[in-house]
Amino acid sequence: MNSILDEVLLKYQTLSKTEKKVADYVINNSQHLLNIHIKELASKISVSVATITRFCKKIGVSNFVEFKILLRDAVEETIESNEAIEKVAQVYNSVIKSTHSVATVNDYELVSNWIQNANRIHIYGIGSSGLSAEELKIRLSRMGYSVDTHTDSHAMVINASILTKNDVVIAISSSGQTKEVIDSVQLAKSKGARVVTVTNFSETSLAKQSDIILYTASVQHYQTKGFMNSQLSILICLDIISMMLLTNEEASTNYNQTLSKLEEYKKI
Repeated sequence: MNSILDEVLLKYQTLSKTEKKVADYVINNSQHLLNIHIKELASKISVSVATITRFCKKIGVSNFVEFKILLRDAVEETIESNEAIEKVAQVYNSVIKSTHSVATVNDYELVSNWIQNANRIHIYGIGSSGLSAEELKIRLSRMGYSVDTHTDSHAMVINASILTKNDVVIAISSSGQTKEVIDSVQLAKSKGARVVTVTNFSETSLAKQSDIILYTASVQHYQTKGFMNSQLSILICLDIISMMLLTNEEASTNYNQTLSKLEEYKKI
C-alpha cells in the first residue's frame, strides 16, 4: 500500500503551480508538519488555505486533518548524520522502501510475459534514462532476447515507425515528460506495439500512452540535498524485471552460458 508521501510523488505532475509549492514543502519538511495548522502552513509557503485543500483532494484525501494523520503514519524517525556514507545509506533504504510500496507484482509478471513472447524488445530513453536503457539491453541480450536500445530522438522515431503488434517497447523516463520519448511511444502505439513505461509519476502524457506503467520512487527531493543518482529507483525496477525473467529456464541457461563465455574470454 502506498504511503501518503508516495501518493504526493505519483500525483506531482497533476498539480497546479501553487499546489506543487505545497507538495515541495511537504516532501522536504514532512517531519515538521505533524502538528502544524492549515493556516500556519498556508502562511509559511504563501498559498491560500483553499490551495492546500485542493492539494489534499488531488492526492486522494478529503481534508488536511486526514492528510496529517496519514503523514504521521508515513514519517519515520531518522538520525541525521554528517557522514556521506550514512546519508547515502539512508537515501538508498528510503528509495528501496518507496519503490517497493508502489510496485505491483501482477504488472511485473505481465511485463515479463510480454518480453518472453515478443518478436523484439525496443528500449527508449534519453540522457540518464538512456544509460538505464543500455543496462537493460545488456541484461536481456545475455538472456537470449532480441533487443534494441534507442537513445536519441531520430533513432526512436525511425524504430517506432516500423514496429508491429508483436513488438514491445519499454520507455524509461523519470519525469514522464520527455518529449522525444512521448512522441516515439505515440507512434509505436499507432503501429500496434505494446508499451511499458518505467516512470516516477502518474497522469503524465507518457503514462497516458502506456499499456502498463511500472512506477518507481522519485529521488527529486534527495537531489536537492546533494544526492546524484537519478536512476536508483529505475535500476531497482530493472532488477525486479531481470529476476522474474531469470525464473524462465531457457533465459537462465542463456544467461549462465554468456557468463561462462565472458569468464573464458577474460582468461585469454
